[in-house]
Amino acid sequence: MVTELPPLVDSHCHLTWDSFDEDRDDVLARMRAEGVAQAIVVATSVENAAQCAALCEGREGLYPTVGIHPNDVPEDVEAALQALDEALYGGGFVAVGETGLDYYRDNTVAEVQQRSFRHHCLRALENDLPVIVHIRDREGSWQAFDDVGDIIEEHPGLRGVIHCYTGDPAHATRYRAAGFYISFAGILTFPKGENVREAARSVPIEETLVETDAPFLAPVPKRGKRNEPTFVAHTARALAELKGLSEADVRRITTRNARRLFRLPAEETAGPPTYRIRNSLYVNLTNACDARCTFCPRTHDDFEVKGHDLRRAKDPRFEEIVAAIEDPTAYDEIVFCGFGEPTLRMETLKQVAAWVHERGGRTRLNTNGHADLINRRPTAPELVGLIDVVSVSLNAQDRETFERHCPSAFSPDGFTPMLAWIRAAHAAGLVVVCTAVGGLEGVDMAACQRLAEDELGVGWRARTLSEVG
Repeated sequence: MVTELPPLVDSHCHLTWDSFDEDRDDVLARMRAEGVAQAIVVATSVENAAQCAALCEGREGLYPTVGIHPNDVPEDVEAALQALDEALYGGGFVAVGETGLDYYRDNTVAEVQQRSFRHHCLRALENDLPVIVHIRDREGSWQAFDDVGDIIEEHPGLRGVIHCYTGDPAHATRYRAAGFYISFAGILTFPKGENVREAARSVPIEETLVETDAPFLAPVPKRGKRNEPTFVAHTARALAELKGLSEADVRRITTRNARRLFRLPAEETAGPPTYRIRNSLYVNLTNACDARCTFCPRTHDDFEVKGHDLRRAKDPRFEEIVAAIEDPTAYDEIVFCGFGEPTLRMETLKQVAAWVHERGGRTRLNTNGHADLINRRPTAPELVGLIDVVSVSLNAQDRETFERHCPSAFSPDGFTPMLAWIRAAHAAGLVVVCTAVGGLEGVDMAACQRLAEDELGVGWRARTLSEVG
């Protein structure tokens, strides 16, 4: 009896390369026919990220990233990083990268590479996206591997993958301790790849990904040919033999790992762009969030609310959202609230809110109050005339309690800037209501109410954990 093998995920490929221009559709057809259900299409520059996004648009199973390869950091690094930010905040990417350090070539000096890498790490943290890390060192040196470890450890809570791993078991252990997966490419099959095989033996399969890095590094028996996502199956088989597992085991486990890291759907479906609770329609603008609140289901990888599975690998586009809304007046209000922070997609939020208002609908924004930190500008005035009510998750009466329950990319103090944003929103003329979740250890609901009403001069509402509305 022949058992169908589980699907595979190619966790790193470059399908926009011109070597695919002549037969890209055939490559994708072969990929799906051979059971490679999903692939991460990785960018090496901001311009390339736009190409990746265009390639993935409308094609099931393909997911783009945005990042600047360490060898491709331009001379005007600040302008490049600003362009990266603008692209990232547009949404639709499943990871930040590839980034990292490459001391093998001297295209870019080490200090500039490190500046770029740190920036990528910070933006990944803020957007709750994984970071894809490239490492290559000079022969006989471990400096790049050491520096990557240092920079990763500077960013607690960062998650991601070291792609196309060529390091030793000790460095792999360090990266894993920081919360990173280790990904192996075709080098695992090379006759001279014993160092990579040694590292693969040391990494638990539960923390391992497989990739092609196509069009580069085709595995044996395709060595010397252009690599493509289909060939990831050869790396999976080699890994299975190395681990003493079946090919089905490696496929099943590495696919689960990739889907967990990049938040890919298990099937070719995605959470709805909008979802209804009572007579309000909620906009599932993004799954990304700069905060990791202890009580939030998404912190524990649960994206279901009231029977709606909100997990998405790609943020919905404006056109998709408004098509799902159809008639804003059919609902009591249109609420920007999913399992993510809506102001991470500020421009799309404003665009949809304007569309709703033009058609006579009411709007509410549920936010953590970090919009100015996220967008690095005063944002409250931009919402005037677009948002009818702003609901801010206050969640604590003081910074210490707040940070215990709502750590974020802006810790150790995301509380003070939130209060500043509430004051700015109120001063701009927005109707602001502060909320807090009852029952959390150390949270004094009466003190929260006094902070909201007496000190901030805004509205107040107590929330029940797991109740949305």
